[in-house]
Amino acid sequence: MTAFIVIGTVGLAIVLLTLILGEVLDGLFGAFDIDTGGGVFSAPVIGSFLAAFGFGAALIMFATGVNATIGALGGLASGGVVGGFALLMMRSLMSMPTDETVTTRGLEGATAIVITPIPQDGYGEVTIRHHGEQRKYNAQAAEALPVGSRVEVTAVISASAVIVAPAAPDTPSDISES
Repeated sequence: MTAFIVIGTVGLAIVLLTLILGEVLDGLFGAFDIDTGGGVFSAPVIGSFLAAFGFGAALIMFATGVNATIGALGGLASGGVVGGFALLMMRSLMSMPTDETVTTRGLEGATAIVITPIPQDGYGEVTIRHHGEQRKYNAQAAEALPVGSRVEVTAVISASAVIVAPAAPDTPSDISES
């Protein structure tokens, strides 16, 4: 029974180290040229299997008084279930779709609102809704622009600064009254 508890403790340590160190442990398995990216041989799956196998076998032996062979078979079953669940979780997390990284690419032509006055040939601040996120940028303009002005981004200077110009006024849309 002590051997099973040691195996379970090693498995639990692998899982905890994976949570703390992340991809570092998966890099150790890279030397064996096997797929570790959410696969069967990834550190979380191996750790989960070992923890469930060791603690499951020890629990079965303690609770029922069976020998080590029966305990090991029960441990294999519990390790297979928990390891399989960890495998499914890893694969679903690895294949989860994510939003694209927000960059300044595509900001030209975007509409913004001045939140800090922009002096002529100086810097102020604007907010821009880009890819569904409200972002604040330093802004420069050829003319002074007061707070609340609607502006259009004409160029991107850096990751945190843009050049703006007053936006064209909206044209009234044809709204029919019924």
